[in-house]
Amino acid sequence: MNEIVKTRKRRASIDDLLLAGISAISTQGLDHVSVSDVAKMSGVSRPTFYTYFGDLPGFFAEIWLHHGRDWLEAQVSERSNLDPAIDQAVLEIFAASRRIPEVSEVVQPDFEKWWHEKVGVDELQASKLVWRLGFHLGHRLASKVSAKADLGLPILDFLDYPDDIMSSPIMAGLTPFESIKFPKMPGLKPTDDSVEAVLTNAAIEVIASAGVASASMTRVARRARVSTGSLYPRFKSAEQLVEHSFAVAIDDIVAKNVEKVIAEGIGPDKYALTINSGFGDNRKTWRNFRAEMHLEAVHNKGLAGYMESGFEKSAKFLEDSFVSFGAPRAFGTAMAWFLHSQAIGISLIHNQLPEIAGYDNRIMTRWIVSQLPNH
Repeated sequence: MNEIVKTRKRRASIDDLLLAGISAISTQGLDHVSVSDVAKMSGVSRPTFYTYFGDLPGFFAEIWLHHGRDWLEAQVSERSNLDPAIDQAVLEIFAASRRIPEVSEVVQPDFEKWWHEKVGVDELQASKLVWRLGFHLGHRLASKVSAKADLGLPILDFLDYPDDIMSSPIMAGLTPFESIKFPKMPGLKPTDDSVEAVLTNAAIEVIASAGVASASMTRVARRARVSTGSLYPRFKSAEQLVEHSFAVAIDDIVAKNVEKVIAEGIGPDKYALTINSGFGDNRKTWRNFRAEMHLEAVHNKGLAGYMESGFEKSAKFLEDSFVSFGAPRAFGTAMAWFLHSQAIGISLIHNQLPEIAGYDNRIMTRWIVSQLPNH
């Protein structure tokens, strides 16, 4: 009987810790949760926490094991009754898992298994799931930065192309995907050799690899291989450095995208192929930097406010590009904001399932354009 009582108490302690951890992540953010927070909120001692989970990464992995599968199903369900705190906490665990080995080793195989159960070997169904799930995940983060992210919601109505789409006239002339030479999408690089540029690039790299909370002045200086004292005449705080790094990164990427469009134009096929090119190593730092900035902004209103104008600038560029192609202004606006969220979400999916880089996005972009008036 004593063993039964001990087992029940242990189970109750684990459940209390998991609930406290979920609450802490959903309100404070994954990177701002401590063992002390969880122990205090649960009423369970820190030694007991370490006995059960080992450390915070092990704890996050345990939360995923308890709720990950239900969370994945909720992302594609029209009627989900998943608790909002669990929904937010597991989203953040999923988004950050690629940089936490103990978490990645449970998230990645679970996601891969779930994905292939959903789509099998049907690439057309997989492509639809990439676009829909990518937007959903990205919108969850982007909407915390700008309410305009909701402008992309109407595009969800355009994503369900028919199973026989490959026999449709809109697919005429579609060259084999395997034979395509993808456009090169330049990544982020220091603007010059100045100390400020080197420090800014180091901050971007630290954030991309380890998250915003890890971008301390000391770590950035070490990454840049300069003294910590070199930072302070230029940046008063880590927060200022993070904001500056975002401003430089978004201006750099938008400028390079504008240059690419001016040189090559834009259309459904070309835009689709830039999505595939965006999975390349050149843009890996940008993809992860963008996701990490959004992940931090969920719980940091000051940072979200700072980021808002930068992403509005990026969306405006896309909107104007679609209008110049001949799309109605309302559609251009919706598509621009849809793609803004989708880009964030598909980068999270790609971190778990690199094979999506080989999906032919021209099928979806041609289908969406065919649904417009006068097409």
